Amino acid sequence: MDNKQYIPWVEKYRPTSFEEIVLGKQNKRIMTNILKTNSFPNLLFYGPPGTGKTTTVINLIAAYQKKNNQYNKELTIHLNASDERGIDIIRNHINQFVNSKALFNKGTKFIILDEVDSMTKNAQHALKYLLHGFNKNVRFCLICNYISRIDEPLQNEFIRLRFNQLPRSNIIKFLSLIISKENVNVPVETLESIQRLYKSDIRSMINYIQSNKNKGHIVITDKTWEDLLQTVINSKEGNTIHIVNEQIDDIGNTFNIEPKNIVKEFLNFIIRNKKNYVKTKFLNLCETLMHIQDTNIEYYKNYFAIFLRRALIDSP
Repeated sequence: MDNKQYIPWVEKYRPTSFEEIVLGKQNKRIMTNILKTNSFPNLLFYGPPGTGKTTTVINLIAAYQKKNNQYNKELTIHLNASDERGIDIIRNHINQFVNSKALFNKGTKFIILDEVDSMTKNAQHALKYLLHGFNKNVRFCLICNYISRIDEPLQNEFIRLRFNQLPRSNIIKFLSLIISKENVNVPVETLESIQRLYKSDIRSMINYIQSNKNKGHIVITDKTWEDLLQTVINSKEGNTIHIVNEQIDDIGNTFNIEPKNIVKEFLNFIIRNKKNYVKTKFLNLCETLMHIQDTNIEYYKNYFAIFLRRALIDSP
């Protein structure tokens, strides 16, 4: 049995060189210039999940190392800040790595620290302190979803690159390459619908296409949002949470969408197509939901269900 056919496509088609990566124009220009000038600064990548932050930094480092004949895995360490909450990583792993000696060759050492927005304030302060204690042959590459959770003094130590606006045409081209290699028939119109649904989250696009390859590609339509709207409006105050959450979960499972993305797309649907509901209470709810970052997802869904019903039914 060929195990290759069971490899997740996100892994199978993960870019293995800097040239293969789908990037926005500005980020492409900055990183190309890093390689051209052979000057690698400390970098901070931030943006939504699935937009290629980790893959990009890994391939950028590899391209820089190969250009300088320094390609050696011992010169790079990849840590996840969410695993150990930061402070132990900084005090132990990073110091040990920086002070160790590579067996075969010398060169710039790279520290990739993922999910750095989960680090405590003390850990971030310690990281800033460590930055100034290393020599010119150590570079830090930080990755996070929410840059607002990173202390500004720490941010100022890095070149900041935002990942959230990938060129649509490049995304479609990349997806077309995958379905061609997998011999899967997906019309361009469907690919465009999938891209509109997931924005710049290429990982979710690929997962969706793979999970639906043998059962047709169900593309979300306005009817999905219309059904959810009627569910909210027609629900009773006492069972709104249960009914609406059940429908949100069904949408999430069918289209592989995170609950917060479902809420965002649903609110956009109302703004575009249901002007009579776009009143003060509704707009205030939109603003609140768009700025919630830390809350438990179940609480988020419950809040959405209760206050959306009130915003739609009650007068402003």
